[in-house]
Amino acid sequence: MLVNTKAKVGVFSGVLDSMLIPAFSMPIKQGTACAVEGDMKVAMAMSILKTISGTGQLAEMYSIDFNDDIAIIGHSGSGDADISDRKPTMKIVKVFHGKTGGGYLTQFYPYTGPVTYLAVTQDGNGNFKFVVAEGVNEEGKILSFGDTNMRTRFTCGAREFVTRWSECGPTHHFAAATGRHIDTILKVAKILNVPVDIVTR
Repeated sequence: MLVNTKAKVGVFSGVLDSMLIPAFSMPIKQGTACAVEGDMKVAMAMSILKTISGTGQLAEMYSIDFNDDIAIIGHSGSGDADISDRKPTMKIVKVFHGKTGGGYLTQFYPYTGPVTYLAVTQDGNGNFKFVVAEGVNEEGKILSFGDTNMRTRFTCGAREFVTRWSECGPTHHFAAATGRHIDTILKVAKILNVPVDIVTR
């Protein structure tokens, strides 16, 4: 009987979690970061970018298109509708990427053109630091399972970008914003007394 109750609670919490994905997109658009997986550092990154640029989308490295030398960057779940150049779509999936269960996914279609990525991470002493990069989003084929995806070209190339980005020690989540914003992020970092690793611009 106890096992049955636990199973029912688990199923209910999974359904509730899947319903929160489109719901969280509304406060994100209004400027309140709601990061999935309880990642407070990416919530800070989203808030910073939303404040300085008007967009703050949750993101992570998905893959690399080696033929086109492009990094594929995005995330499933809730996001910022202001980064989308057309009406977002909602999809019901049986399995979330990398997680158990399924439910609703909200897919956004980020603008092509300049994009800025910001990760809030910590150094070896536990102090905060920023990791930033600028690139250009291009049209092309993306993954089609209901997640927000961007095809980003970097001046240093996709392979070198992944190497440099990883060497800075970011968490696997980061935030994305349309436009070029490293100069403004440097000013924010100076006010907060936080060091910045610039990966590429």
